[in-house]
Amino acid sequence: MSDAWICSVLQSYEGDHAPAHRYVDGDGHTRELSRARLLDEVRDRARRLTACGAGPGSRVALSAENPGRFVPAFLGAVWAGMIPVPLPPPPVLGRRDAWTEGLAASLPVARPDLVVAEATTLAQLPPTAARHLSYDSLEAASAPADPPAPAAYRPDRTAYLQFSSGSTGRPRAVVATAGSVTANSLAIMRHGLAADPARDHGVSWLPLHHDMGLVGFVLAPLAVGVPVTLLATRLFVRDPGIWMRTLSDVGGTITGAPNFAYALATRRTDDDRLARLDLSAAHTLLCGGEPVSPRTLRRFADAHHVAGLDPAALRPCYGLAESTLAVSIAPRGTASRPDRVSWARLRDHDRAAPCGDDEEAVEVAGCGPPFPGHEARVVDGAGLPCAERQVGEIWVRGPSVCAGYADEARERPAPVADDGWLRTGDRGYLADGALHPAGRLKDVLVVQGRNIDPQRVEWAAEAAEGVRTGGAVAFTRPGTDTEEVVVVAECRPHQSERIGGAVREIVSQRLGLSVGDVVAVVPGTLAKTTSGKPRRQEMRRRYLLGDLPPVTTDPRRNSS
Repeated sequence: MSDAWICSVLQSYEGDHAPAHRYVDGDGHTRELSRARLLDEVRDRARRLTACGAGPGSRVALSAENPGRFVPAFLGAVWAGMIPVPLPPPPVLGRRDAWTEGLAASLPVARPDLVVAEATTLAQLPPTAARHLSYDSLEAASAPADPPAPAAYRPDRTAYLQFSSGSTGRPRAVVATAGSVTANSLAIMRHGLAADPARDHGVSWLPLHHDMGLVGFVLAPLAVGVPVTLLATRLFVRDPGIWMRTLSDVGGTITGAPNFAYALATRRTDDDRLARLDLSAAHTLLCGGEPVSPRTLRRFADAHHVAGLDPAALRPCYGLAESTLAVSIAPRGTASRPDRVSWARLRDHDRAAPCGDDEEAVEVAGCGPPFPGHEARVVDGAGLPCAERQVGEIWVRGPSVCAGYADEARERPAPVADDGWLRTGDRGYLADGALHPAGRLKDVLVVQGRNIDPQRVEWAAEAAEGVRTGGAVAFTRPGTDTEEVVVVAECRPHQSERIGGAVREIVSQRLGLSVGDVVAVVPGTLAKTTSGKPRRQEMRRRYLLGDLPPVTTDPRRNSS
């Protein structure tokens, strides 16, 4: 696999004028690089980082704001044998305190020697012992004429540190190795997508500090030479329609995003704009990074059918940073054929039994079988393999599994068993060889002896009129006799008075579950990970501290 190592691929770009990257910054300015030009910029950043005092093994934290600045610097650090650490840029809208708190927790874990960011961002960073450098200063730094030699391929070489977007716990910096990155990149592009550099073109607005954006649309396409258009994330935040417009404009064939983005793009694009799009070239729209809602994908497919989108292009996928990125990608057409299972048996027995004609059904997205050379199994609480269609914890094994975590004092292992199985902390089941994720172990609601997947409560709550798609979080609070369910729901102020009753009624009807409290909050209140997953434990903490300013306070909030 050494010929697909990042540095080996870049070396092969000498004199190659085929397109490599197209960057669109936060102001909409576009810059295009050929493969040869990308190689030049990578070598240039390697030289300048070296001149600024970084060397092989140095940790270089890079703020992922402008793709045209971040990507060459990131690749330049890898080229020079440094260890880049992608950092989230300041948020476009609100949550600035949460961003600062997140960095204050993450930087001591990463222990960078050098931090590079836009000058305005540097001024907002929490204090560190690292040297701070603006991108302007880096790109203007005096440097020797000759770049450092490219880092040789060694499977155990640390390629970069990737902060996991896990929804609970302290920040965890995953140690991505040359071997795991190369294996996962090839598995995604060759086995998952059958990508062809001569005809394919990727498009992404995803945050580049997150594994789905960094691996999915920078490193994996680079491994096989697929060109990519990279939009600054803030462009999508301001105008979600830019995602599909760009895919149409460049004739893009591959893109992807978490479930919430498909809901947002559907809601924010009017019929006139849809009619002007041409999405007929797109063969793969990946959906992952958070639980996949078949209903959301159907609505997206229906809305974009007028633009020539093939519904079969929508493909759920499953992965996690501890396995570099992806574990499995559903075959084409899977999104239109979700697994319909008996809700009663799933709810009461953790059994995903096919639904009979007289039973209430629930749909679960299938994410395909694990990549060749990789394995997945589902185990019970004792670590024993579950039967087909029995819900348990998903474990994965294979060459994409990363080396472990970096923390303040030492490298420490990921949750890997002696025989190499990575314990993901995700619940799910296997059916006909395909993985069907079904939530997080730590977030399971235990009420009156029942184990309840919060995702099901949230999906039911979102069906209540006035609740924003992707705008509900469920957790529990202490009650008199048992834990009680709380739902925090985002809505517009004029809809807040009726949200409580509507959520209680629909959750009771669909799940047979009483909701102890409903808190209506303004849009943007919910804490989420970088991939859009709800941070349920953080929302529970805020709720119990009384730190959730409601649009209106539910009269039964303190009834317990």
